[in-house]
Amino acid sequence: MVYRYGGCSEIGDVRNENQDRILCRTGSIGGIPCGLFLVADGMGGFRYGGWASEYTARSFEAWWSRELPQMILAGRDSSEDLEELLEQEIWEINRALYQFGRQRQLRCGTTLSLLLLLGSRGFIRNLGDSRVYRQRDKRLCRLTQDQSLVAQLLREGALTEQEAKTSARKNVLTMCLGMYEAAKSYGAKGRVRSGDVFLLCSDGLYNPLGESRMEELLGLEGDAAERKAALLRRQIPPGQALDNVSAVVVEVAER
Repeated sequence: MVYRYGGCSEIGDVRNENQDRILCRTGSIGGIPCGLFLVADGMGGFRYGGWASEYTARSFEAWWSRELPQMILAGRDSSEDLEELLEQEIWEINRALYQFGRQRQLRCGTTLSLLLLLGSRGFIRNLGDSRVYRQRDKRLCRLTQDQSLVAQLLREGALTEQEAKTSARKNVLTMCLGMYEAAKSYGAKGRVRSGDVFLLCSDGLYNPLGESRMEELLGLEGDAAERKAALLRRQIPPGQALDNVSAVVVEVAER
């Protein structure tokens, strides 16, 4: 497998600071093609949100360079081993952010949407309301569940889809990195195919653009992943990017 990617992260139209961070890494470990991609959206209402997302991205960059190769080269590359390794890193990052906040009597946190690819296997971890999508055969499917109050009420049937879109509580998260002493991530795994296109994005992208428009843009023929990521941002109507906007597009192909 080959993973081609493109990413963008911008301040948007009204914010004073970009608290989003993205990370894209590809390579080969022990002859296995690998890729690590993430979007982290620092909490805009929390102090040090940009620091939290930056810390998360840098921590996973170090994890990619050290812990992941050690595990794979030691033959510990089963799905269970890799999921445990991911959870351990999430636990350590959360502990650092949580303790940082407690020591300074402040709140800082970040969402996390992460995609790890190894050959034809894919692993997802998600905290908060950033998202991971997959486009397969021209159809877009969300692979994550938002950890937010509105999403929880929607799943429980206490809100309709329309009420959820206009709710004043739509930005209230029930989980993120640094919010609680223990972080509970949403996880998924599966097989990836040649032709799959993955999109990782912050709510600053999917809220103003909408899933049907994202599906249309990701399905454009001839556009590379890098151009698609930039195009997604440009298609938000002027003045409607009310939050930071981040997107990572990953295309899977045969060698």
